[in-house]
Amino acid sequence: MNIDPEFVKTTTEFIDQTLEAYKSAGVSPTVGDIWDCENVGDFLCGFFVGELVGSILSAFQYSQKRDPTAEEHLEIVGLVESRSKEIKEFFSKFNN
Repeated sequence: MNIDPEFVKTTTEFIDQTLEAYKSAGVSPTVGDIWDCENVGDFLCGFFVGELVGSILSAFQYSQKRDPTAEEHLEIVGLVESRSKEIKEFFSKFNN
């Protein structure tokens, strides 16, 4: 891994904390109607992952004072993907 180990540690903690926040927050019952989606859990999972990756990339830019390289970008995505089982498992309960 090329990313600073401290950034990886902080990012992993951020992923854990964010997932826990989503677990305790619940979901609006109108999400499926507002966004016209059949599988609310799949929609929320995609939204969550997109927001998480975007937040981590922003944190990287802020802390490193530069954009990540293509390899670093993939490493960041990999940090989120390493939790894919738990993330998918949680959001799948919102599918119809």
